Amino acid sequence: MVQSLSADRMRALAVEGARVRLEELRTEIALLEQLVRDSGAGSGGRRPRARRRTGKRGQLSPAGRAAIVAAQKARWAKVNAPTAADASSAAPGNARRSGGARKRSRMSAAARKALSARMRKYWAERRKATAKAPAASKR
Repeated sequence: MVQSLSADRMRALAVEGARVRLEELRTEIALLEQLVRDSGAGSGGRRPRARRRTGKRGQLSPAGRAAIVAAQKARWAKVNAPTAADASSAAPGNARRSGGARKRSRMSAAARKALSARMRKYWAERRKATAKAPAASKR
């Protein structure tokens, strides 16, 4: 048979449980602090302080900088170089970057003119159809 506990009894039990857990945690903390103290015993009992980083950093030598520049230029040359398949099939002006998206070709003047004519015709028909629709609905 299950007995229900009053709210006051439940609160008292919760407080007692929290007190016990707090004592366990304090014991663990004490043990961990003791371990930290003992691990620093080889250095005379003092832990070395971490050095603060100042705003200054070491400067790169001209030779080191030149090496970095050369390596970066080599990387860019590799990225921008056309692959063997691109070089054989593509025109010189359409070189593809390896690993990148294909560069979109430009539209020629003749193609642009033809497209313009098609679109003028398309929109003229749309305007004509739109003009007829309201006139038909008025009748």
